[in-house]
Amino acid sequence: MRAPGLALLLALLAAPAAAVLPEPPGDPETAEAVRLLEGGREAMSLPLLQAVLARNPEDPDVLVYIALAQRRLGRPELAMDAYLRALAASPNHPAALAYQGSLYLEMGDRWRAEANYLQLTFSCGTCAEATTLARELAAAPR
Repeated sequence: MRAPGLALLLALLAAPAAAVLPEPPGDPETAEAVRLLEGGREAMSLPLLQAVLARNPEDPDVLVYIALAQRRLGRPELAMDAYLRALAASPNHPAALAYQGSLYLEMGDRWRAEANYLQLTFSCGTCAEATTLARELAAAPR
């Protein structure tokens, strides 16, 4: 079931989607891992991210970075596991909801992607993550 106006909102927001990553904290190891991830060096970022996660178990931002790296490396199951862990730690984490929604779209599960979008709009309104996922939903085949 769709929320009233969802189709209109999605149509209005139709444009190329841009990645919205959480801001890296001041931790130098995390910052380096994010730099590698943003530079397309996902395989090199994972060991650093795993080390940061070992120090900060269940940190939702680090789990989102790990999920994104796994997804880019073609490991959607491992990415989904990391998104689920991030959302268990922080149920309304905007980046986790948006990226998990994108992964649902890639997997052909539009209903769950739309559910993530609705949760985003209820928790953060028109934040960048909600806008990004709305654009992806508008561009995705029905």
